[in-house]
Amino acid sequence: MATEQEYDDIIAPMLWDVAKRCDELGMSLIARVEWEPDSSGITQMRIADAGIGQKLAHLAAHCHGNFDSLCIAAVMQFDTSQTMVGSILRRGS
Repeated sequence: MATEQEYDDIIAPMLWDVAKRCDELGMSLIARVEWEPDSSGITQMRIADAGIGQKLAHLAAHCHGNFDSLCIAAVMQFDTSQTMVGSILRRGS
């Protein structure tokens, strides 16, 4: 099984090179690499300018598998007023 040190020494620098190239081309990038269950590294670039799918991937990567954290972060970051989730949350209040 891979180690965090291998990620830091080998994979992270390669991902950073890809992220910089994406930035030069105006692309956003979110990459989450897991070297063992629940141990991961994240490389990201231009998330603020990204579309909603990329922003959701960004939130998911940073919630590290915690679904409650993902849902709370999504509701806090996005307008959910026209969604089923927003409707359910408003009814529960």
